Amino acid sequence: MKRIKLKTACLSMALIVGMTAMPAPAYAKIVSELPEETTQQTASGEPAKPTGSAEVPAELAGEAAKISLDDAMNQAMENSSDVLKARNDLKSAEVAYEQAKHSSKKMQDAVEINLISKDQNYYSATVYGPEARQKAVQLYQNALAAQEAGCKLKVIQQYYTVLCDGQAEVAALYAYNKAQNQLKTVQSRYDQGMATKLELLQAQAQVNAQKAALDAARATTVQDKRSMNVLVGNEPNANWSPSTKLSYDPLLIDDVEAKARELMEIAPMVNVARITFEMAQLNFDNTVYVSPVFTYAGQTAELTYQTAKIDYDNAQDTYYISAKGMLENLSLARSQYEVYEESQKLLEEVYRLSQLQYANGLNTQADVQAAAADIVANDAKRLSALLQYNVLKTAVEQGLIQ
Repeated sequence: MKRIKLKTACLSMALIVGMTAMPAPAYAKIVSELPEETTQQTASGEPAKPTGSAEVPAELAGEAAKISLDDAMNQAMENSSDVLKARNDLKSAEVAYEQAKHSSKKMQDAVEINLISKDQNYYSATVYGPEARQKAVQLYQNALAAQEAGCKLKVIQQYYTVLCDGQAEVAALYAYNKAQNQLKTVQSRYDQGMATKLELLQAQAQVNAQKAALDAARATTVQDKRSMNVLVGNEPNANWSPSTKLSYDPLLIDDVEAKARELMEIAPMVNVARITFEMAQLNFDNTVYVSPVFTYAGQTAELTYQTAKIDYDNAQDTYYISAKGMLENLSLARSQYEVYEESQKLLEEVYRLSQLQYANGLNTQADVQAAAADIVANDAKRLSALLQYNVLKTAVEQGLIQ
């Protein structure tokens, strides 16, 4: 069966290649000889209607299981391919370290019973080798920590995104209901000859727009939950709901500078750069021990050491700047949320007064729609600030640099 399929595919490719190489008349002749497409008909001779459905609803399967943020992070780290590979790399480094210690012990024993004499390789095998392998273990420990930190940050971002999606759905439903109520008001005024056809059409269009926005908000929630499922290793269409809530508790920091330094110092990638620098220093000491510094090997080891020192210094500066920026953005997100929260209340009152004025013939439907649009726009900014605040606050509490 496979051979037949392969042969058919080859013949098809040969036909395509041959057709493109033919002169236009020859190509046209082949095309004219191909069988014409026919429309499938029913027994009555009428064209058959297509089957199936054009509707693809955004939905998840089963009852919604409650998942906390901590559970989601732990589950993601158990299933993340990057984390799992980093764990295997660490285990390999630990095996190599044990092997180096074993080889060192064998050489030391051989020297003690005079089976061999000390030479230039003795230092490398008994001192440098085990120390270098031990540094490699530390390196992979921090590489694993870096993968785990990255995994946690992704989960934190996605988890709070789903939480904000839920609030966006509530806001969209509220806006839809308001548009429907306004349509009733316009319809009543229109029936009394107090509103124009244009205003009625505008109100109907507003209802449609808010219904579309509500449908989009619901679809976004489902799709973001599906992305979270993949992130933590669940079935893509498994239903779930977050049990951890969005918070607005202020994160009190006594010394911002000290906190930024603390976050920088525990950053796994800073420790990776530090250990890489220490390994380069160890390699340089070993190289100089067995050969002079002015040799090619000595010069190369020294340059490697200098480069590693530059990388370590740069990593410290880079992560300090990121940590300081996170703390500043945390404060900014909090202040922005407070501003947008206050503005939301004001805009709701503006909308209420705008409706009241319209009911009394003091403004137009366009004015009411403009007031409603201001509420939607401000609420989007409010939710964005709340999302940013929760993500940054949780990252700082977890000791993670975004």
